[in-house]
Amino acid sequence: MIPWPRRLRNIIIRALIRAISLLCPPVHTLFSRIRSSPGVPIKDPSTSYWTLCPSPISRHGADGDLPKYADIVVIGSGITGTSFARAILDYDALHGVTGKPLCVLMLEARDVCSGATGRNGGHITPMLYRDYTELKAVHGIDMARKIIRFRLSHFQELLSVATEENLLEESQCREVEALDAFYEPSLYNEAKGKLETYKKDLPEESSRYQIYEGSDEIKNLQLSRLTVGCMSTRGGAVHPYHLVTGILARLLRVYPSNFYLFSHTPCTSISGPESAEGLYSLETPKGTIQTPHVVHATNAWASHLIPGMREKIIPARGVMTAQGPRPGLGEGSKKKRPTAWTGQRSFVFYPSNSFDVYDYLTQQPAADSAVSIYPKSAGELMFGGGFGRDNGFLTEVGNVDDRGWNSRTASYLQGALSDYFKVDDNDSKEEVKATWGGILGISVDQQPWVGRIPATITSRGSVFGGAPTATNLAAPGEWMAAGYTGEGMVHAWQSGKALAYMVLGIDEGGILDWLPEVFRISEERWKEVEIEDLIASFLNL
Repeated sequence: MIPWPRRLRNIIIRALIRAISLLCPPVHTLFSRIRSSPGVPIKDPSTSYWTLCPSPISRHGADGDLPKYADIVVIGSGITGTSFARAILDYDALHGVTGKPLCVLMLEARDVCSGATGRNGGHITPMLYRDYTELKAVHGIDMARKIIRFRLSHFQELLSVATEENLLEESQCREVEALDAFYEPSLYNEAKGKLETYKKDLPEESSRYQIYEGSDEIKNLQLSRLTVGCMSTRGGAVHPYHLVTGILARLLRVYPSNFYLFSHTPCTSISGPESAEGLYSLETPKGTIQTPHVVHATNAWASHLIPGMREKIIPARGVMTAQGPRPGLGEGSKKKRPTAWTGQRSFVFYPSNSFDVYDYLTQQPAADSAVSIYPKSAGELMFGGGFGRDNGFLTEVGNVDDRGWNSRTASYLQGALSDYFKVDDNDSKEEVKATWGGILGISVDQQPWVGRIPATITSRGSVFGGAPTATNLAAPGEWMAAGYTGEGMVHAWQSGKALAYMVLGIDEGGILDWLPEVFRISEERWKEVEIEDLIASFLNL
């Protein structure tokens, strides 16, 4: 039940939107896009720098014949789908869930890992103190702590996974110093207040925070004199494409008879379940496949196959660049005690007086080993953001065309690093090596959606009766992990893993105590959250 003050606020926002839409065609077009299906991912997207050297499995199964049946069909080959497949296949191999190997089939509309995972900034550094005070106000202190700890768990989890998969070097998964840099005194002071609250409520998790202030400290960080102050803590960074495609390649090798991966095979529609066995029919250009379990790992595209998620998970197009660093950047200040940091720092820059306007940067480490199927990295700066500038949301929210990008945002990103960094007396600029677009999925309540999808939301029948089937999995149904609101690297892996446990039917006995309950999909949550909540949040209403 929506509280009356919130309901009244949303009614007012809705009325204002309708009025503005009548007077402003771009606003009318924006909300028309939001209400529409995102369709399947568009062919021939822009080329992400991460994928310039494609994985050997990038087109795996593109020309293969689709089987008629699988125990589980996963739609999407990014980090969520990969986490799910790894967890369920490896668990089944150890425990023999059904008495014979589970048949898991993965569908991908384009090249493998060509969506948001292969297009993001490579950060494994969550928003912590910035979000904590609002999380606490909305969900209470215990749930706020749980959400923060869930986000923080991703770095160590991904580091462990990369190690287990023998991908530590190839994936560049590593610890970095994560710095938040501020350029407006008012926002910096607000941030310090938020950090104090965070440190008080989460002393262990905040123990590594440091504050850098004063011209000497800022200069030694090679930041420009425009920087008001910095906060730093432990973070992580990764080459997301190498990590995901490396894991999928291992699954294909280890499970050749029961794991199938079909790239360039979009799922265009789902019907059913129409039989006593509870089988869904998934249509693709290669034909129909039936399965009792459909796993949606499509994030921004989720509402194409799940119409009920329109205006619940909203696509938005962002921009990323890869830039060669200017000489001396990362080598430390030569006028002070040098601290080399190439590949060992990540940054979030707040150039205005709003937390909603920010840019983000990781740097690839300079490779010193030739043991890889890929070319060596050269310390490229992976720089994105600019989303909240110049009313860019009017053209980018609801936009799923990642063949291109917002040209004004790209122009800004191609020059912004000159304002953020200062390398002694060197006035040279970064060399832009690549620019590309990517689609993120914004959840209207800003929390992921994880779990079984009620039939009310899918508009398809359900055979869920609470009891396991003969296969010893959970009862047949549709499942989803999506809606990461631009923070997929600190939500997606563990969400996909949690979903695997749910499908396995072992979501009991505390095994998923680490999953925040507010992430779980329910009909009540679906009915309660509205797009006006997201608008109110951005407007601080």
